Amino acid sequence: MKYFFTYLFLLSFIFLFSQSDPIQKLENDLLNQSGKEYLSTAVSLSDEYYKIGNFKRAIEIAKKAHTNAAKLGSKEWMAIALNRQSKALIQLPKSKRTNRAEALSNLEQSIKLTTDPDLKLDNLEQLSQIAQMRGRKKDAAKIDAQIAALTSSKIEVKGKDVISEKPKRIFNTKRNVLKKVAAENEELNEQVAYLEAEKANLRKQQSKLKYLLRGKEEEIQEMSEEQMQTELLYMAQERMLDSIVFRGRLDSLVIVQKDLKLQGQESKLAEQNAQIQLKNSQRNLLLALAFIILIIAVGLYLRFQGIKAHNMVLEEKNEIIRSEKQRSEALLLNILPAAIADELKLDGSAKTKYYNQATVLFTDFKNFSQISKGMTPEKLVADLDYCFKRFDQIVEKYGLEKIKTIGDAYMCAGGLPKSKKGHVYDVINAAMEMQDFLLNWKLEKAANREPYFEARLGIHTGPIVAGVVGSKKFAYDIWGDTVNVASRMESSGETGKVNISESTYQLVKDQFDCEYRGKVPAKNVGEIDMYFVENKVA
Repeated sequence: MKYFFTYLFLLSFIFLFSQSDPIQKLENDLLNQSGKEYLSTAVSLSDEYYKIGNFKRAIEIAKKAHTNAAKLGSKEWMAIALNRQSKALIQLPKSKRTNRAEALSNLEQSIKLTTDPDLKLDNLEQLSQIAQMRGRKKDAAKIDAQIAALTSSKIEVKGKDVISEKPKRIFNTKRNVLKKVAAENEELNEQVAYLEAEKANLRKQQSKLKYLLRGKEEEIQEMSEEQMQTELLYMAQERMLDSIVFRGRLDSLVIVQKDLKLQGQESKLAEQNAQIQLKNSQRNLLLALAFIILIIAVGLYLRFQGIKAHNMVLEEKNEIIRSEKQRSEALLLNILPAAIADELKLDGSAKTKYYNQATVLFTDFKNFSQISKGMTPEKLVADLDYCFKRFDQIVEKYGLEKIKTIGDAYMCAGGLPKSKKGHVYDVINAAMEMQDFLLNWKLEKAANREPYFEARLGIHTGPIVAGVVGSKKFAYDIWGDTVNVASRMESSGETGKVNISESTYQLVKDQFDCEYRGKVPAKNVGEIDMYFVENKVA
């Protein structure tokens, strides 16, 4: 009993010590690891932080794991890291839409990257949870249907195997060891109690035998010599009688042996017949089992082929859905800014936003109507397309947002949909590069005696309102006096020049040389000072 409690104490101490501070151990191991070993430790560390409720630290570790997995080119580890990020993002207190949106994006990427059905199932369950948090029952129902389909597929492949978690398996193993030790100790205690009882019983029998022996000795001492002779004679007669009886029993035994031999021969024949019948029955049973197994194998093969064909069709449909989704997302990004497109996909609508400061650029081709009269429609559209494509490239280069084209007019803006420091400089640099492009294009066209376009260009900085309008054909647009003033700057400018307002000039006067041009009236604003941008300050 003493050793049992000692052994139990040691086991408990080892178990508690192994669980004392796994996070610190993983943090120390992470400092000296690299490659896939680093990824495994990082994911385990993220899981430990998740268990204790430190979700921000869990996200940070998972992001590091994703960065390293991307460097190694390991898609599976990237998928696992994204899965861990999403789990922690969903659990953040007062989870905001941005957290849910990031978690949603991570889960979709994880599903694309992984081939592990268990990880896919976990990702789908998290997607269902996000849909329920957002109150989208239809989306949640669709995701639950995917989960059911994936779960059914796993059951067909793995049968009824149950995959338990490693910590649970370790705990169950230790608990079974403790139970086994307790059972052995109880059995030993029962054996000790039984031996003690046997020992007491033997002592009682020993005492009883000593008492009987003492009585016999007393009887022998009291017997006379004649009694002893009579007793000896009686004993001799008993022995003779016993020998006669023994001989009779010996003869009976010989007879019984002969009978047994005859019965043995008969039983051997019966046993041989029984073995023959048993072999025949076994052969028939094996043939029946073989036939049944053959039928089952054929049925399983046919079912496998059917499932394989169904999966191929399903994969083709999924591929079509994925390609169509990518096309629709690409088209949406061509129409709307990426941030606005993401908001539309998540919430079904985009909020109108007020910007305290944005810079609007307008361009317009001079004498466009007169020039277009001397050109074929195909040539006119081709030249406009050439110019506007080049404008698009310049706008993308400087991180601006194209708003729209109206006929031969082109409008873009800086400082939206995300505020950006220094967007005024980007707009002016883009405007000067547009005029340089048109000048070079003009020289090339003039050399070939072909018509060309020259543009007036105006810029103004101020507050605007931006948002999405329309229900069938979305359009991202901006409104406010800033747009009207920028248009006025364009109409009051000159070809080949960049005309800016007073508010824009005050922001860039230290970076660009500008020429004052006077005042121009603007609707709802009054008279506004204008400047031509000459070049950058040397």
